Amino acid sequence: MESDGRFKDFLRSKWFSYEVEGEGMFVFKEKLNKLKLDLRIWNKEVFGNVNQIGEELQKKMQELDARDEESELDEQGMEERRFLLAEQSRNNFKQEVVM
Repeated sequence: MESDGRFKDFLRSKWFSYEVEGEGMFVFKEKLNKLKLDLRIWNKEVFGNVNQIGEELQKKMQELDARDEESELDEQGMEERRFLLAEQSRNNFKQEVVM
């Protein structure tokens, strides 16, 4: 999987870029703290703000539901609903991974 390779390269390059002086466990702990911060930034760059995306998807689904209540959705509306459901599922997975 290509993204897996990019992630490993990201981890490796960040880990070896940190310059920390001290004893073994101190260095390890400090590098982990630095990596944690860099991973948060990387996560937002790669996945975006999953909470905001989830809210936007929910809003679009509510709009579709309101249209459906007024009159039955046409094929395009049904296709849009399937697409949004798939996007919600992917976004929910990303939210679980982030936590």
